[in-house]
Amino acid sequence: MNRLEFPAIKLIQNELELLVFCCPCKTIYEYFDVSRRIDDKTQGYQRSFSNTRIKQIKSYLSNDKGIIPNSILVNLENGAYEFSEDSKTLRLASEKKSLGLIIDGQHRVKGCYDADPEFYIVVVAVLGLSQRDQARLFVTINKNQKGVPASLYLDLMNLLEGDIEDFDGEEVSAERRAREIAIRLNEDPESPLFELIRTTGESGTGISLNEFVRQVKDYVTPNKGKLAEFGFEEQYRIFYIYFRAIKAVFLEEWNDPNSYILKTVGFGGLINAFYEVFNITLQQNKQFNTDSLITLFKLIEDFKFQKNELPVGGGVNAQKVTGQLILERLKSRVRTSNLSASLIGE
Repeated sequence: MNRLEFPAIKLIQNELELLVFCCPCKTIYEYFDVSRRIDDKTQGYQRSFSNTRIKQIKSYLSNDKGIIPNSILVNLENGAYEFSEDSKTLRLASEKKSLGLIIDGQHRVKGCYDADPEFYIVVVAVLGLSQRDQARLFVTINKNQKGVPASLYLDLMNLLEGDIEDFDGEEVSAERRAREIAIRLNEDPESPLFELIRTTGESGTGISLNEFVRQVKDYVTPNKGKLAEFGFEEQYRIFYIYFRAIKAVFLEEWNDPNSYILKTVGFGGLINAFYEVFNITLQQNKQFNTDSLITLFKLIEDFKFQKNELPVGGGVNAQKVTGQLILERLKSRVRTSNLSASLIGE
């Protein structure tokens, strides 16, 4: 059986067994996963981490002749290794596609690999941790060093807190409900927000998971949220319909990378306007569906989510002002149209 062998020592910290060894960085890069969320290794690094940091590490090693004395932390899956106490030898099962997960040091591994795949690094391995314990360890270590991106923390929430079968339970937090709505919208190919909610803290097209949760959670707070009278599945459908109608009416903006409709100020404005839009639609149609909402939004289809049309910045105040601009134009158009509505809201 083809195996990778390295000298190693065992130590125990707070009853947790650790193996410490050195190996070429290519061993960790090639045999350990960078993210449970992303199957493709290259895409994993590109989507989950900072390419700038990786390039800086590569340059530091290649051009500045730097060193990486601090260790990489990995989890070794059960059955992926053997350790001999007598010979102090760690044997890794190289026939396995994946030996475990890189818990901390992903940037260093990729930077070292890009500089020199044979560059030796120090590795500390925890042994056979569950995915939940790995997630907790990842968050704990990074929270106490540089901080875990808020969106990545939210994405890991089901591993940290466990799965939830009934989101209608009063013990389910608003944050967890909003997170579930976001994940469903992001993963459903039929959703208007399919793959447009960034879950791992990276920059790019779409809205971050953290921003979505921050904006939506007050609406779905148990007993107190403005949508508290609706069950969780209805809450999900309400936001699905809302963004489906917005995409249909503002499709050109939706597909324009320069538009602010899916940036913080535009998205925040739409969420700030949401509840009054919801009430207007119900008053007009006695139901909230895609067709009725499209009819309403068509009254303001000339609204532009462009930089020169919106308040400066992406902070809370700019989002509120954007919401007010949307509502003011919408209410004005409703009053002068054939639509009759009681403009209620807060």
